Formats: sequence, C-alpha cells, structure tokens
Amino acid sequence: MRTITSIPLIRTILPKSTICERCHSTSTSSEIPTPARLRFAPSPTGHLHLGGLRTALFNHLLARKWKGKWLLRIEDTDRTRFTEGAVDSLRGSLEWAGLDYDEGVGIGGKYGPYTQSERLDIYHHYTKELLSRNEAYECFCSPNELEAIKVLLKQQGMRHSYDGRCRHITDEEKVRKKKAGAKYVVRYKSSSESMDIPPDLIFGDNQPSAPTAGFDDFVLMKSDGWPTYHLASVVDDHLMEISHVLRGEEWLPSIPKHHSLYKAFGWTPPKFAHLPLLCNPDGTKLSKRKGDTFVEHYMKQGYEPSALLNFLALMGWDYHSALSSKTTLDPHIRNDGHSLYELFTMDQLIEAFDITHIAHRKAAVNQLKLDFLNKMTLRRMAGRLGNDGVMVNSGKISHDNGNEGEREGLIRRFQQGLRDEKVLKGCELVEDVQYVEKVFDAELPRTTILTEMPMHSIFYFLPPTYTCHESQSMLKDLTSRIYCQYVSLFADTLQQSASSSSSTTLNEDLVWDVIHGLLDQLGIDRKPKLLVPIRHALTERKKGPSIPELITILGLDETLSRLRRGVEYVREFDQSNKRKQDQVE
Repeated sequence: MRTITSIPLIRTILPKSTICERCHSTSTSSEIPTPARLRFAPSPTGHLHLGGLRTALFNHLLARKWKGKWLLRIEDTDRTRFTEGAVDSLRGSLEWAGLDYDEGVGIGGKYGPYTQSERLDIYHHYTKELLSRNEAYECFCSPNELEAIKVLLKQQGMRHSYDGRCRHITDEEKVRKKKAGAKYVVRYKSSSESMDIPPDLIFGDNQPSAPTAGFDDFVLMKSDGWPTYHLASVVDDHLMEISHVLRGEEWLPSIPKHHSLYKAFGWTPPKFAHLPLLCNPDGTKLSKRKGDTFVEHYMKQGYEPSALLNFLALMGWDYHSALSSKTTLDPHIRNDGHSLYELFTMDQLIEAFDITHIAHRKAAVNQLKLDFLNKMTLRRMAGRLGNDGVMVNSGKISHDNGNEGEREGLIRRFQQGLRDEKVLKGCELVEDVQYVEKVFDAELPRTTILTEMPMHSIFYFLPPTYTCHESQSMLKDLTSRIYCQYVSLFADTLQQSASSSSSTTLNEDLVWDVIHGLLDQLGIDRKPKLLVPIRHALTERKKGPSIPELITILGLDETLSRLRRGVEYVREFDQSNKRKQDQVE
C-alpha cells in the first residue's frame, strides 16, 4: 500500500467531544440547531451533465430556503475516470447558471480542502481508526484470486463476490506479506446483524432493494493508497458537517454501506434524499455520452440560464401541489402541458420549493418544454408578458415583469449580435439603440433563443435583394400582374393616407385602415392575397411581424422605397422569364 506522510489534521479531524456536540448526541441544551448544510459533490469525469446541474440546483434551492449553506466538493478519488480540465468546466457551468455555492473549490472555507485528492491523509487516518477497532481488515488477495472467488461463489448460488477469507490471516502473516511487497486493500468488516435504515426523504421506506446486513466486505482503501467513494464520501460529509445529502437515485443501493460506516465511527448520519433519474421522453435511459445531455451544449446553443434551471426544477418536482394551496387558478389551466404557470424566477423557486414534493418517478427531458420556457423567459425578462403575467405569478411571490435591468441586458446582447453579423458591418442603423429596441420588440414573439434573433432580423437593416431562395420560392406562388397591382395600389394609398393624416407619425391604426379599405375596394375575400405580396416586397420573407407593425418600424420613406423596388423587380423578373420562354420556343 502506498505510504503517505502524515500531516497535522488540526482543522479537519474533530475531537470526539466536538463531534458529539455537532450531532447533538450528548447535548441537552436548548441551543438553536446548526443551520442546514448541503453539498454538491461531482466527479471530474467530463462536462457537467443535466442531471448534475439539477442536483446542484436542488441543493441551492434548499440551502437558500432553509437559510443554510451549500458547498462544492470534487470527488476525484477514481483516478481511472479523471478528466483534465473537468473541474474548470464544472465550475464554469455553475457560474454560468448563477448557482453561487457558499464554500468549496475555488473559494475555500474552514472545512477544506474541498478536493478529495488533497485529503488523502485524512482518509488514511480514519482507515487506521477502523482497523484499530477491528471494524476493517487488510486483504491481500490478488485480482486473479478475487475473480476465482467470485466465480466459485456464483456457482454456489451466493450473491456475494468475496468470501472474507482475509479476515482470518494472522498478524505474523500480514507482516510477512508486506515485507514480500504484496499489495493489499483495506476492507470493511460487514456485520450479519440487520440495520434499521432511516427513511429516504424522497423514496421513504420504499428504497430499492439492497441488503442491510451480510453484504460484501467492501473496499475502503485501494492498494494504490486511494480511498473508495464509500469511505471518502462518508468521512467528508461528517467532517464538513453536512446535514442533508441530495444525490442521484443510482446511489440508493450504497445506503446500507454508508450507514454501517457512520455506525462504525459512532457518527450521526445526515438525512439522505435520492433524486429520481432523468430519462428520455420514451422512458429510456438518458445517455451521458450524447452531447445534448451536457450543460455546455445548452450554453453554446444560447439558452438562458434561468430558463434551463426552471426547466430542470420542474423535473421530478410536483410544483402543482407546492402551489395549489396558494392559488385560485383553475386546475385545468394549471395542468396544461405548456402553461405559463410553469414559469418561475429563482426567487419564486426558492420560496415554493419543498423536498416533500419531489416524486420518486423518473423525469423525462422534453426539449419542447425547454424551448417554451426559454421563449417565455425572454418575454418575462423583456417585460413583454402583458396580462399573462397574472397567470405567471399566480400562487407565487410577486415579481416585477418589467425589470429594466434584464430588459436592457437583452437589448444590449441583441445589438452585439447584430454587430457580429458580417452583412451588417458598418450599418449605421445597428448603432441606433431606439431603432434596435423597436426591432427587438417586434421579433421577440417569434424568438425562442436570443442568439438566433440577429440573423432573423437582418431585413430590418438591409433592403431586400429578392434573389434569395425564400424570395424566389414565394414568387412561384404569386401572379406577377396581381402582385404589381396590389403592391403599387397599397403604396400609393398609404402615401396618400399618411400625407393627409393629422398625425405626424405613422401608426398601426392608419396602416390597418389602408389595408381594410383596399380589401373592400378590391373585393378580396382573404387577407393573405393582399398581405403576402406586400410582405414579400418589404422583407422577401414568408413570416414576420404584422404588416402595420413592420411599416411603423421601417418608417414611411423606407416602406415606400421597398414597395416600389419590389414591384420593379417583379416586373423585370416577369419580363426576363418571358424572354427566356420566347427563346426556347
């Protein structure tokens, strides 16, 4: 076994009197209980997974709700899975999400260090303590011997993978083996007595089957001197005074082992809550190998951090029950698949979140739900929810939907995105903040991700060329003669109405009056017959804001210029096609 030079453990190894006081095993005073302490303890095996971010979020919500603290600890004792740069990636994802832990890697704290590879002497200290109490023993079995034992036990119908034979070797034999350079591990000496396992805060007593007695003598310290997860996690959670452990459901089978270690040390265990696993919409396992299950994927795609956290909070949390006593909103509306009732700010999540409302069923990752929440989050941040804001805040603490700071931040990001578009380099309109804000408000209802908005808004800043694929596709479904007639008449009527209007500015009501007047005048039964040619001339795109809204943004002069150039292009386009047809004939 690897030898490690001992170091003073003044701040980390607590005297027994301190441990007992912290666990309230001897205290009879009426002192206020120690505030809740939680932890997020990922392994640095790659980028942060969606499930990992949800675990961090739930720890954050409960720590803030309970006026406690949560810390970030890196569990890197499995060196075979260690990935260089993973810690920085994990911290970057948490920072992007705005999950500000109170102690841990990067910011320190009195319980540190917070990276397990820096705490090896601590684990060796407690391993020796278990050995001295005869709660553990040294095992010298080679990998080949272990495999043979496993096969034999399986043939005998045993569920164990090790038979505990090294429990019985003498001290003299241990010394001889060590002198001969034999490698060994330290195993916990499991008991045949059944343990009473406290109920899980989520699964209750209905925890997945795992033996509470007679389980394998599991390894505590590996032959290379590195501890296993079981030992390091239990020791760290105790020394860091963790009161509640929230972690993935996959760790439920380890609960008996961990409780046996707490019992062996004489420590009071924290309360455990195991979060349901995330899955695909069809119920299949969510693969950690797929890029779209990593937080960095959503960061690069441009999703809002608050929307992704909102999305993850809804997975496994019965927010309907959490809010049902606080709202008069109709249950049918509340249970709608894509309801604004599902929109939460961080403060609203903290106020409403309750661990008793976390279900133990798997939670499906639904991309459409995330897109909906991101779209609505942008509208909330921009102060554009309108009357829907009443539904958003029903049963929750109030939130100002018109947060100027958030709105200004979105507009600045949108403007920077416009500057980054190559075709808009040097465009003066991009630097006109008032104009950019009008475009932002016009495009927001059709925007799911903010980073996509600049590309979809180019037509506000550059006049159409009518040569793109979408433009040509639209022209195939339009009759040139009718196009020119409708667009020319609309331009003339709009110019005349604007010049005779008492208002000094063009407004949407005036434009709608022109549109409805022409529909009656021309006997057009369906609006698109008139509006599609107009939209093509103005934007060369099939979709966009309403024609009146678009025109008020572009202004009268630019609108008339585009309408007339559209007519001119279509006439020339039609004549060119006729000449080509004549040449063929």
